[in-house]
Amino acid sequence: MRSVQKSRLTRNIAALMGTQLAAYAFPLATVPYLARVLGPYHWGVVAFAQALALYLSMVVDFGFQLSASRRIARIRDEDEQVAQVVAGVLGAKTALSAVCVVGILVWQRFSHAFQQDALILWGGALSGVAQGFSMLWYYQGLEMVRTSATSEVAGKAVACLGIFLFVHRPEDAWLVLFLQCICFASVSAFQLAMTYRRVRFRWPTRTVVWQSTSDSAAMFLFRSSVSLYTTANALLLGAVATPIAVGFYSGAERLIKALSGMLTPVSQSLYPRISRLVLSDRGQAIRLTRFSLGLMTLCGALLAIGGAVAAPLIVRVLLGRGYENAVPVLRVLSLLLPAVAASTVLGIQWMLPLGMEGAYNVIVISAGLVNVALALCWASGWQQMGMAWAVVVTEYLVTIAICVVLASRNMNPLSKTTLILPGLQRRFANAVPR
Repeated sequence: MRSVQKSRLTRNIAALMGTQLAAYAFPLATVPYLARVLGPYHWGVVAFAQALALYLSMVVDFGFQLSASRRIARIRDEDEQVAQVVAGVLGAKTALSAVCVVGILVWQRFSHAFQQDALILWGGALSGVAQGFSMLWYYQGLEMVRTSATSEVAGKAVACLGIFLFVHRPEDAWLVLFLQCICFASVSAFQLAMTYRRVRFRWPTRTVVWQSTSDSAAMFLFRSSVSLYTTANALLLGAVATPIAVGFYSGAERLIKALSGMLTPVSQSLYPRISRLVLSDRGQAIRLTRFSLGLMTLCGALLAIGGAVAAPLIVRVLLGRGYENAVPVLRVLSLLLPAVAASTVLGIQWMLPLGMEGAYNVIVISAGLVNVALALCWASGWQQMGMAWAVVVTEYLVTIAICVVLASRNMNPLSKTTLILPGLQRRFANAVPR
């Protein structure tokens, strides 16, 4: 236990825990305030712009937080190769940012929905691009996330404070997005400056940009597919149900995401470590994965029980009066937490380091399609409760499918006969740009 407490892994988990708490605590702190100050219309516009920012940040990131951090973890002692990876990723992100800006221009030209709220729309778009340039992936690969995580926490704290100081009426809605944009851009710039104190600057060539993009395409496909049964749920519900049902569901969903976010730092910290161990110490990789699976599933179960029992109190304190119908939704969504914990360990921490992106993507894409189908069938009749059950069923199907695939390939980390493919090291030997 003493060695665990002093280890770099423990420090990384603690640092990423702070980042994850900031990612959910600060927005939750501003939601009750903004809902009252901005009013229903402007709050809805801001919420839409924030959702847009989330999607654009996912496009700019393009899965590099998984693919590039894995590559950095494996070559971090090779300075020139690390410099090439950093150049390739940043070049790719610059090109993807340009695509996002052009896409927003085209969308604004042909859509009339945001003609009078263009400032809020662009605040959200630029906020998403700035957030996508986070260098956390690089520091995760090095397993040195403390400084990077601290800067992200500070940026979110400043944005939150700015909202309370400067947003006081509906006409100030645009400030919410631009405050977040300025803070995210400042954090990304600081992280970039810190990175180039460690890494030699290299201009991104077409070759390294293309290789970085192609190497991460499977990860991006995975993350965008996951959004079909995570971030897209409110949009799906809005297509078949009433706006008030969306309000009840979204309020409960944000609370569950805050709870599930407590599990993310463990996953982010262990991912690069396991990615390295599968090449250097297979037995230790298996033992660490088993430990993570037990710890995260237990934590997920405890959070689920706590969320279900305290649902009335949580809704009353954080959402306020008029949201009583969100209580049963919160209880149903609490069932997600153990399944999310297990699928995260077995999928992201185990399958991806083993290079099983193809099988994992098939599972995730299929789950996204299943979620859409269930949502369209159940939410139209059962409103927010139908959507909640669709998400829960989909997540458990993902976990079961992962277990079946691993067992069929004799790659289950809980099995005594678990194999790690002998050719894994050769498979990744040429996975870095030259």
